[in-house]
Amino acid sequence: MSIFLKKIQRINPNDRDAPRKWYPSVATVRQLDETEVADAIADETTLNPGEALMAVRQLRKVVLHALLSGYSVRLGNWGSFYAVAETTPAETKEALTALNVSRVRIVFRPGKEVKDALLKATFAWTEELDKIRAAATDPDEEGEETESPGTI
Repeated sequence: MSIFLKKIQRINPNDRDAPRKWYPSVATVRQLDETEVADAIADETTLNPGEALMAVRQLRKVVLHALLSGYSVRLGNWGSFYAVAETTPAETKEALTALNVSRVRIVFRPGKEVKDALLKATFAWTEELDKIRAAATDPDEEGEETESPGTI
């Protein structure tokens, strides 16, 4: 299990004329939907897939309701969710209204457990992901089985 990286060339935003440099950038294998998350939870607990899906959907509902009610939500050592407003300034306190809020975002701040887990991350280049995908789809390929890139 590794976090995959791709090689990206970027400009220096402070000096656009400077030569571009290469940076590693995280490459997402694919996005899991809530049904897949629920199935993974069901595989690790006594919940059946339907119950796990209901729990995931209820968690989403409870977190959104809390955020829209002005609360932040802390889920143990996993981390916290909170709302952040992007705003435009007003010249005076009296001129400041809710119309100055241009957008609200939900932010997740990881807790100690997640931060500690990420410190143990291993990395592989996307070329390795391509090899894993090829081996998983090539019926003539022999060798040991590999974990599907989409599994958790």
